[in-house]
Amino acid sequence: MKKQNVNNKLAFNKVAVAELNDNQLQAVEGGITPGIVIGLTIYIVIDKMLD
Repeated sequence: MKKQNVNNKLAFNKVAVAELNDNQLQAVEGGITPGIVIGLTIYIVIDKMLD
């Protein structure tokens, strides 16, 4: 049985991530959201304008 940390619901270990199979990894569909890309682009433009 796996160890569980009842004090912190967000706690997990590397083994839990490694146990995902290919189908589970595809279901997560991780990646950069468009909001992050737009926000980063605006930040870079403003930063260059202030230099």
